[in-house]
Amino acid sequence: MGASDTPGRTRRIIAHRLRKYCFFVTVFRVRRLRRLSGALLLIGSAAALMAAAALAQDDGRIEDLRQQREQLARDAADVASQVDALVADDEALIDALQELDDYVDLQYTRIEAAEVAIMAAEAEAAAARAEAEWYVDEIETIRERLRQRAIEAYVQPPVDVVEQFSTSLNESAVKLFLLDLAIGNELEITDELRTAEAQLEVVRRRALDRAEDADQERQAQQQRLADLEDARAAAMELRLEIQSRIEEWNLVSADIERSDKEMEQEIFRIEEEIRRREEERRRQEEEARRRAIEEERRRHEAEHGPFELVAWPADGDKTSGFGPRVHPIFGTVRQHNGIDLGGNTGDRVRAARSGEVILAGQRGGFGNTIVIYHGLGYSTLYAHLSRIEVSEGQNVQSGDRIGAIGSTGWSTGPHLHFELRIDGGAVDPTPFLP
Repeated sequence: MGASDTPGRTRRIIAHRLRKYCFFVTVFRVRRLRRLSGALLLIGSAAALMAAAALAQDDGRIEDLRQQREQLARDAADVASQVDALVADDEALIDALQELDDYVDLQYTRIEAAEVAIMAAEAEAAAARAEAEWYVDEIETIRERLRQRAIEAYVQPPVDVVEQFSTSLNESAVKLFLLDLAIGNELEITDELRTAEAQLEVVRRRALDRAEDADQERQAQQQRLADLEDARAAAMELRLEIQSRIEEWNLVSADIERSDKEMEQEIFRIEEEIRRREEERRRQEEEARRRAIEEERRRHEAEHGPFELVAWPADGDKTSGFGPRVHPIFGTVRQHNGIDLGGNTGDRVRAARSGEVILAGQRGGFGNTIVIYHGLGYSTLYAHLSRIEVSEGQNVQSGDRIGAIGSTGWSTGPHLHFELRIDGGAVDPTPFLP
């Protein structure tokens, strides 16, 4: 009872654990999938809100879009945490399946051992039955011998005995004596018969015992087979559960990936729309500003004459003019967008006209650079300075010292590179100088 009951107890314990675990996982998964569905709905809603924000014309649409993207990032992080939990559940299911597979392997081992035991018991029972048959035949042979000896002793006694008693005994007494003599002479045959019968009983009992052992082992075998079938069914149920969860994960993953892709495309579209509108707005503003400046410039020139630079920016001679030239460092023909005025390091640099300093600092190949805006779209640039003596935002007057000649940036020697720009475009400053 104990040997056959242990697998059954183990099977019941495993089945109970699996039912409890699968119920917990199923309920937990449904709750999580509901939360995932809610998160995906939030993703779709956020994308729709972003689209609506992009189409809106109020000034706060960019800030609204940024906040919605931050919320969307938080939702995506929540979805990722739910997915991690699902993966952990799948790993727990796999561990339970491994435990069940180990139990199935144990049952196979027990079944193989039981088959060997049944075959041995049946072989012993068969041998005992064969031995019992032999004893049955032997007993019958002994009994037949005993009968023959009794008959021979009665019907044909020894001659000397008959002669001894023939004169003194009647015929019936003689026959009785002869029968007793036959029985006495065959005592050893009787003992042999009893011994054979006792051996037959022992062999028959052994055969019955081994047959009973085989029946009990066969019943235990049937229980093991039933346990094995239950284990197989439980393993199949777990495998189906794992497969179902994998499919659910694939669906959720596909939904997240699809939503992320849609969100990415929507964000890109919105950003492109915002960028395009912003560029169009800047272009329109710039065009309006340019037209306003141009109109103001025309009015100013009509009232005060054309724009002029009041002072030369440096005292040195012009060493290089405006237009294409061979670059002194690179050796290639390039557009020279200003003029170069010679001088020594430290010679003063003047503001060619009054205005506001809008740049005062290092400027790549120009080295130390100053830019002064004079209004009406006009600005002047002073480059390769050894020293800057003004700051951004400062208002200067015509002829004010603003720096000193130098050779910073891409320069082969001390000089001042001077430019005049109208609405950002470089023009030859020479006609505008006094």
